[in-house]
Amino acid sequence: MRTKLNLVEEALRQYLLNIPQLELAILIGSQVNGKALTESDWDIAIRWHRQPEVNIMTVLAQTETLRRTIAQLLKVTEDKIDLIDLTNARLTMRAVVAEEGLILKGEETLAWHYFLQRTWRDLEEYYWNQCYAA
Repeated sequence: MRTKLNLVEEALRQYLLNIPQLELAILIGSQVNGKALTESDWDIAIRWHRQPEVNIMTVLAQTETLRRTIAQLLKVTEDKIDLIDLTNARLTMRAVVAEEGLILKGEETLAWHYFLQRTWRDLEEYYWNQCYAA
């Protein structure tokens, strides 16, 4: 039997697959761990393909368009969609994405594997410093 999350996940995956500039999209938070309420928001970590010729305003516009479209798809208001930019995310957020996230786009890509490798390397360094740093 397919749950509401499964149906939403399928719809999100299909939509996100049609955005070539989007490299990664991972659902995290209460919508994944089963603690979502009707008023809960949707937390989606994203990463756009790196393009040197694209400026920050273009990326911001793409992100806001994505937020608006996902809100329409999920039939929620835009303020219920939180998009986390993985390019600038700190270690704690990256660890949550790596360990608890539901991958919507990019699962079998080098981008995802590099993201995991970088996150786990940084976590290892953090814990090593906690134990052995002066």
